[in-house]
Amino acid sequence: MTREESLQFVRYALPSARRATNGGRLLLVPLSQVRSFARLAVGHTNQHFSGLTAAIALKYAGHDVLVLEKEATLGRSDVIPRAGIRLPPNGCKVLFDWGLEDALRARSIAGEGFTAWKYQGLEGERDFLGTHRWPPELLTDAHGDFLQLLHKDLLQVLYDAALAAHTIPKGSNGSPVVIRFNAEIIDSDLSDASSPSVTLSSGDVLHANVIIGADGARGHFRQKLLAEENQDTDADVPRGLAVYTATIPKARALTEPAIAKLYDYPQSKMVTFWVGPNRGAQVFVAGREQGLTFWVYTPDSDQDGSWTEPSERPLTEVLGDCDPLIERLAQLATSPATCVQIKNSHHLESWVSSSSNVVLLGEAAHPFPTVSLHTYSIAIEDGAFIGKIFSHTRNASRIREFMNAFEEVRKPRCSHIYQSEKTYIDVMALPDSPMQQARDSAMRANDAAGRNLMDSGDEDSLQTMWDDMRMVFDYHPADAADDWWMAWGRLRSLSEARNDLEDFS
Repeated sequence: MTREESLQFVRYALPSARRATNGGRLLLVPLSQVRSFARLAVGHTNQHFSGLTAAIALKYAGHDVLVLEKEATLGRSDVIPRAGIRLPPNGCKVLFDWGLEDALRARSIAGEGFTAWKYQGLEGERDFLGTHRWPPELLTDAHGDFLQLLHKDLLQVLYDAALAAHTIPKGSNGSPVVIRFNAEIIDSDLSDASSPSVTLSSGDVLHANVIIGADGARGHFRQKLLAEENQDTDADVPRGLAVYTATIPKARALTEPAIAKLYDYPQSKMVTFWVGPNRGAQVFVAGREQGLTFWVYTPDSDQDGSWTEPSERPLTEVLGDCDPLIERLAQLATSPATCVQIKNSHHLESWVSSSSNVVLLGEAAHPFPTVSLHTYSIAIEDGAFIGKIFSHTRNASRIREFMNAFEEVRKPRCSHIYQSEKTYIDVMALPDSPMQQARDSAMRANDAAGRNLMDSGDEDSLQTMWDDMRMVFDYHPADAADDWWMAWGRLRSLSEARNDLEDFS
């Protein structure tokens, strides 16, 4: 890459599971006068995937893409989470539409629902509450599945897709993404409204037309926008629960009869949840290796660690009174668990910088509660939306308009799902109270009646829940971007075209 080529870069950043002291994870996209304006650079590919998804989506739109990776190689075990993830239909169908369905299904398990149990058990035994199976018609309408796979495998699928020539649409001007490793970003300058810049550890300074920061909740560009709003750079507030994450290889799990039952169908395709009081847990089979991913929500640790940093206290010390299966799972974990605090994230007034062409993406814009169902899917939606909306024009004067459109369209949906995820955690970890008793009684009543665990039994309430699920899972970010374009964006294009004709005449 020549210095002249570097001068037209736009920044993107992949979110990181590391601490915010790492400054070099980002995407750069040149918006020059040439026909194919997007040369994209992606930084450290850790926890989330909005930046890498944006790279693929921009390539689909016909742009050249360069990936800047802070690390020397992709996917080292000491810089990415080892555990599994859950990817619901609204996330996986974006990737299915890009021709990645076979690659994803080869590396994942299609979940069919979940079972729920009392966290503390009952007199030393397990205490079952009920089962919830995803309705087949929901999955059909959503054109996706609830996939359970490893973080590293999803990263590899996206990495391969970014590089693969076959993902470039016929007739486009795009070429495969170029990956540049050992490319650390150490600083940025947003004093120029139309030409922000970033500095590499090598000393190179890259100027840009626009920066799209997707470097996570602790990342550089979220801190920049917090400062613009006179907020503390650590404005997210811990809510008193930490999540411990551990993994158990299948061979080791099968040595314990009680845990081996998790591999019996249908439980092998179910997430096992444990609910309150003041705690929670879940375990599921993930990926083609079929190891277990085990999460424990506990109030007994104030460590604010990362997805790769070993926990200060062993998992077995923070369980409290629990179901005997939880205790045995903790004992079988083969490597030190990690510990990350669940936080109530500060809501930025705007995802768009007031001082320069900068917009936030993914967890940098809207951090979700730790290990939420939608952490990955919402990040993927963001990246796909950005790529699609920038497919409609190569007029650099419309950059800010498109950044504002991204926020305008995406923020209500992200806020709604964020509140839902917070509610799920609240319901899971209810303290001993009449509300907790009502929750358990409703679940047991549904199980006794042969209903799904989350059914209300009331037709109106059930329809409301069903409508909400359709709103969440049926959504497609490319359609949302096109809807904005048809309703608003193209009107300016038509107006400019008319003015051009008048000037010509």
